[in-house]
Formats: sequence, C-alpha cells, structure tokens
Amino acid sequence: MASPIITPSLVQLQAQFKEVVGNILNRWTGLRLAVEHGMGGALGVNTAIEIIDYITCYCTENKKVDSYDLREILEEIMDQEFQTICEDESIDEISDILIKHLNLLKDGKSEQVNAELSRLGPCEIWIKSGNHIKMQRMDDSSESDEDDDDNDDQDQDMETEPTGGSAAPSTQGSTTEFVEEDADPGWTQVRNRRRR
Repeated sequence: MASPIITPSLVQLQAQFKEVVGNILNRWTGLRLAVEHGMGGALGVNTAIEIIDYITCYCTENKKVDSYDLREILEEIMDQEFQTICEDESIDEISDILIKHLNLLKDGKSEQVNAELSRLGPCEIWIKSGNHIKMQRMDDSSESDEDDDDNDDQDQDMETEPTGGSAAPSTQGSTTEFVEEDADPGWTQVRNRRRR
C-alpha cells in the first residue's frame, strides 16, 4: 500500500522554496557579476535579496507558473534592476531548475529536492543581509585595440538607435552585455555599454 502524498501548506512551501531559490541564485555567476560591477548600484546585494523573496512569492502564490513565465520575470528583473542582459542562457537553466524543484516541493518530495541540492555541492552564500561585495571596476586598458574599436562602434550605434520598438532586444535599455570569449573558456567578460 502506497503512502499518501502530503502536500505542504503555503507557508511550508514558501520556506522550502526560498531555500532552493537562494541556493540557486547564490550560484548564478551572471547575477554576481552584475552586483560586483555595480550594475545594481551600491545596494546591489539588497536587490538580490529582494529578488529571492520576489521569486519565492511569485512562484508559490500563483497557481500555474512554468519555466517560460519565470524566464521572462528573471530577464525583466536583470534588465530593470541591473541594466544587464544575460546572453549565456543561464536564465533558461535557472528557470528550468527552479520550476522543477517547485513542482517537486508541491508534490511533497522535499527529500528529493534536498538530495539534488546536496549533489550540487557547497556554494558561497554571498546574497545575505549585511554582506558587502567589493565592487570591481572594469579596466579598459586590458582590452585590445580591436575591442576598443568595437566598443566605440557600439556606443555610436546606441546614440543613433531609434527609441521605437524595432531595436534589438540585446541592446535596448541595457548598459552591460555578457560576451563569452573563445580564447579563454570558462570566463565571461563583461563590458560596459553606457547610454548617451
């Protein structure tokens, strides 16, 4: 005889899911880079804490949330709060992971969620109240002349770009772009793109 599935109450679900969201977002390099490079302002860590709370409430209080909905929310948050567009598909991966774990928790499978999170290994918890992240400034002198020319072209494009809906989503409203370089795999280079 199979044991009955006991679904958690909303309060239990929120507490369990908040741990999952915190664990996953603390591992997100794109968010950390945005905070470290000051894209969220001086209170970037506080904004990241608020994101954990918001994502937890959004996912647990709405009846049907899928990874596509969550992907749109995360993209909007990164764009509005950090003026950042992630082009490394990390938002897709994070959305899929969070929705998978949310559904497992809703089905009362918290032990499976805990086992999967423990398999990820330990991570540094940098998104916490009172934590101050030393902001890194970009050193433009380390880029090659070719990269400088590319950045000048991008700045010029931003000046002449119309404000209508025809602008490409990867540049509209963004001041930072994530670019993966083939020369040094495993590293993500962040370049500033300032509005004029």
